[in-house]
Amino acid sequence: MKLLRLSFIFLSLISYLNADNIYKNNFESYELNSFPNDMMEIDGLFKVEANDEGKKHLQMASEPLTENAVIFGPSIKNSATLEVKVRGFKKRRSFPRFGIGLHGISGFRLRVVPSNNTVELVKNEEAIKSVPFKWNPEKWSNLKLKIEYSNDQSLIRGWVWDEGSKASEEPVISHSHDGTPGQEKASIWGTAYSGKEILFDDISLKYKKQK
Repeated sequence: MKLLRLSFIFLSLISYLNADNIYKNNFESYELNSFPNDMMEIDGLFKVEANDEGKKHLQMASEPLTENAVIFGPSIKNSATLEVKVRGFKKRRSFPRFGIGLHGISGFRLRVVPSNNTVELVKNEEAIKSVPFKWNPEKWSNLKLKIEYSNDQSLIRGWVWDEGSKASEEPVISHSHDGTPGQEKASIWGTAYSGKEILFDDISLKYKKQK
């Protein structure tokens, strides 16, 4: 009986260590015009705003015209999945650029570049892969970045799809990387080339507990 109890405790511990932790943020708990106290601005100006129906989101200001970013959540290592809703706006022939990232500001990023009709994977500020993609400026975009680390290999996959539709089973873009993807916080990114704000909402970050 004692051996059985010890086996149960051991299996429960393994299950606990392998379980997903989840960080979520829909910005409803924050005051308007405030900046969330569990986030950190790297560049740019961000604040909580609301739409006409009162639904809150995080708004990135249209200035300064730099690659602006916010990091958030715990420091995560190796495998993780990040999903974020993003709304950008075009102005005549000018388009925004936006993305999400894992493992810090030097980690992998999934970036939508409407001016080039592409989606990119970015590492250390450099685009390492690019595929054709047509952005819909009339709807929110769902972005999903998933990194799986095993046997000293990292598989990086990205999905982008319109709000109201379903994500494809196969990723829009993928890349294999030798070694670990790193360790740091998740991030959101935006550059307001169109001169308009960029909105972020419904953040969901899944990651493994650190052993």
